[in-house]
Amino acid sequence: MPARPVVRGLRRADLISQDPIASAVFYRALLDWTPAPTGAGFDCWVGNRRCAAMRSPRGRELPGWRPMFAGTTQDGSLTGPDDSVALIAKGRAQHGPWAPSPRPGEPCWIELCTAVPDRADAFWADILSWSVHADQYLADGRPLASRTMRRPVGWGWLCYFAVEDVEAISDRVVELGGETVDRADHPLLGATAVVSDPAGATIGLAAADKWG
Repeated sequence: MPARPVVRGLRRADLISQDPIASAVFYRALLDWTPAPTGAGFDCWVGNRRCAAMRSPRGRELPGWRPMFAGTTQDGSLTGPDDSVALIAKGRAQHGPWAPSPRPGEPCWIELCTAVPDRADAFWADILSWSVHADQYLADGRPLASRTMRRPVGWGWLCYFAVEDVEAISDRVVELGGETVDRADHPLLGATAVVSDPAGATIGLAAADKWG
């Protein structure tokens, strides 16, 4: 049986939103994304790279952000310990340690907040063909994601986006009707903020010019 492919990064991050138009307006003002209508919602771009997609819930999907990992053999979704949800997709990763350095507005890191590290490692590392070292998930020896028992907004995956000035963008969140939920000195990313949009969906912000 052939070995499963190693998941080496993100295709994009997906926002399940009750109001994709309002979400597109908010994130365009916050991160300077260019939203393009898809019929089901919006694809959001930074230059020529798609960083996110927004759409309404399907079935019993809960609103919120979901990372979409790239490089699997099929499209779908995974639900791990703590009910942490991630999407998976075929194709090449657009963001990660093998991709070009993140520009402002693009994903720059991904972190799993979990109450059960051993179970989380067994699930995600096994399915996505990662190795585990010092609270990090590695793909072919390169750091791809981290995991923590710290819980700034709840259990599950938290996607960080690159910004030039964390404090200024955090203030901008409040001006746009969102909330700065948490500020912390991240062990890998330095000064970070976790913010929520007006509907309560959360992302991380980091002044990063490289993956992690």
